Amino acid sequence: LPADFTKLHLTDSLHPQVTHVSSSHSGCSITSDSGSSSLSDIYQATESEAGDMDLSGLPETAVDSEDDDDEEDIERASDPLMSRDIVRDCLEKDPIDRTDDDIEQLLEFMHQLPAFANMTMSVRRELCAVMVFAVVERAGTIVLNDGEELDSWSVILNGSVEVTYPDGRTEILCMGNSFGVSPTMEKEYMKGVMRTKVDDCQFVCIAQQDYCRILNQVEKNMQKVEEEGEIVMVKEHRELDRTGTRKGHIVIKGTAERLTMHLVEEHSVVDPTFIEDFLLTYRTFLSSPMEVGKKLLEWFNDPSLRDKVTRVVLLWVNNHFNDFEGDSAMTRFLEEFENNLEREKMGGHLRLLNIACAAKAKRRLITLTKPSREAPLPFILLGGSEKGFGIFVDSVDFCSKATEAGLKRGDQILEVNGQNFENIQLSKAMEILRNNTHLSITVKTNLFVFKELLTRLSEEKRNGAPHLPKIGDIKKASRYSIPDLAVDVEQVIGLEKVNKKSKANTVGGRNKLKKILDKTRISILPQKPYNDIGIGQSQDDSIVGLRQTKHIPPALPVSGTLSSSNPDLLQSHHRILDFS
Repeated sequence: LPADFTKLHLTDSLHPQVTHVSSSHSGCSITSDSGSSSLSDIYQATESEAGDMDLSGLPETAVDSEDDDDEEDIERASDPLMSRDIVRDCLEKDPIDRTDDDIEQLLEFMHQLPAFANMTMSVRRELCAVMVFAVVERAGTIVLNDGEELDSWSVILNGSVEVTYPDGRTEILCMGNSFGVSPTMEKEYMKGVMRTKVDDCQFVCIAQQDYCRILNQVEKNMQKVEEEGEIVMVKEHRELDRTGTRKGHIVIKGTAERLTMHLVEEHSVVDPTFIEDFLLTYRTFLSSPMEVGKKLLEWFNDPSLRDKVTRVVLLWVNNHFNDFEGDSAMTRFLEEFENNLEREKMGGHLRLLNIACAAKAKRRLITLTKPSREAPLPFILLGGSEKGFGIFVDSVDFCSKATEAGLKRGDQILEVNGQNFENIQLSKAMEILRNNTHLSITVKTNLFVFKELLTRLSEEKRNGAPHLPKIGDIKKASRYSIPDLAVDVEQVIGLEKVNKKSKANTVGGRNKLKKILDKTRISILPQKPYNDIGIGQSQDDSIVGLRQTKHIPPALPVSGTLSSSNPDLLQSHHRILDFS
């Protein structure tokens, strides 16, 4: 129909004399039993008759919209039967007529089949480009006779076949199984008779010449790493663009030990996310994360590997902090790694690590029961509002119920039996804990502030006089919640301008830390604006254990477009924290 033609829905009940509608670019005519009428006449007649009809009682329905069509498209795409129809359409095309989209559809379907499971993506892609579709409609049809020369490698897509060998043995091949030639140009012959067991058996076939060429070409692109005569890693050469600027070898398989070692080796431009991939998947081939942890501590002692090891740990903490929170051995690993950073005077990296731990830590609920009120507490506490800090766990008795429940050094106690512990004196906190036999304790790992507390206590011990915080000291200290940081940034800059010497020191430290952030290329802080969040969520209202203030500044420099649970590691950085 021409573009200017408006479609009218005319029913017999409205206009029974209409029998045919014809159109042309010059106009439209409607033929009826009584002759020819103009379009406007029929439309007016239809309107008048429709206006006289009683439409009361008829149900109202929503008019179809583009959104409904989109939803139907999504449902159609998610329907497995519809998906198989799309795959069949792609397969029925001549191989030279298949588009890149067709090959992507075939790849998505084929990678689920066992015959393709151990092949690399590039091999599957090449095979999908040349495969031919074949259908045997009737059950009991002989597909291959005994002694018949094989000329292809085939995979069953639907149905099943039975192979009867000369000695009487039978074998059944089902969907996803393969049969036919091996990747060689030598002549091969069928052993046994193959018959279809059901109707509508479907196959894809790759000619022997194509199959041999593809697998042998890929073999040439493989780089095998051998140690003591055994293959420990296999890499594949890939080009990510046609200009040839992004090409190199990507790791496709290896032994657990060799994959772990590759964490601190140079990575190809085509394999930039090996560390992230390893940290996400090591659970499938390693029994314990400490297998990696021990290696990292060992490699840290090598100055040439120290920065790479630190980057791995920072990524690990940032992306998978739950690996550390629920595992006492991994918690001890983290403490030992922090001590190593302190020993090597890598202060910037240490602060990044502490910030990551605080930002990623979740609130945890720990329940303890004491036999009596007089029973001693199985842990030692530090801090208190009199020192300008929250209540922190300094140590936990080994093999105690508290250790089994998950309480550990560096935890900040936020609440006990519903009572807020974020601004309470240490003596009052101890009194509450001692006077209750049932303790429901809400805690959160907060190493960032815990380290600062330990530093303050060591200074007091060295100076011989306790530090009594004044109201002004709260602002001068570096214990900021995220809103406080944004509010006080101008005050901090002002203080730096007053003291030139301080300015000279802090700018250097800040630039150094910025370089470290750029070098590690990770996003440490949560990507969401901070607000009050309940137990079990990944972020808290403050990374240092202070309640968030009500006056949140409107222009908080935190991106809202990234996921806080799995941040974009390639995101460019803004300098949010000032570590003066």
